[in-house]
Amino acid sequence: MTNAVQLLREYGLRATPQRILLVEVARNLPGHFTAEGVFERMKETYPTLSVVSVYRGLETLRELGLVTRTELGGDAAAYEWTEGERHHHLICTNCGCQTDLDDAEMIELRQHLLTRYGFHAAIDHLAIFGLCSFCADEQNQRLIAAQDQES
Repeated sequence: MTNAVQLLREYGLRATPQRILLVEVARNLPGHFTAEGVFERMKETYPTLSVVSVYRGLETLRELGLVTRTELGGDAAAYEWTEGERHHHLICTNCGCQTDLDDAEMIELRQHLLTRYGFHAAIDHLAIFGLCSFCADEQNQRLIAAQDQES
C-alpha cells in the first residue's frame, strides 16, 4: 500500500499535513463514513480545522477516484475509500440489508445511456433501493393471505 505522501504526489497534490491526515483517516475507516465523522477524527490533531475543509478535501479525493460518495438513505452523504475499485449497493427499504454490487453490472447501463441518450453517465457509487428477496417474499405472502381473507 502506497503511503499517503506518495499517493498525494502521484496525483499531483501537495502533501500538506492536513491532506496526509485526511488520506490516512479516510483510508483506514472501514466501509462507509461521513465527512462529519472524518472531521471529528481530524480535529483531534488539528483543532482549528473546519468541516468545510474536510468536505473540500473529500471532494478532491472523489474527483481523483480515491473515494466515492453516495446517498445511502441517511441524513448525510456516505463516502467510502475505494482507490479506484468501484462498487454499488442494493439496499432493502424494509430490513435495511445492503448487498454489494460489482461495478461491472453498470457497464450495460452506461452503454445504454450513451447509445440511447448520448449521455455519459458518471455512475460513481450508486445505491439502489428496493426489497431484498426475503422481504419481497414476505410481502407477497402477506398479499396472498389478504386476498384469501377477502375471498
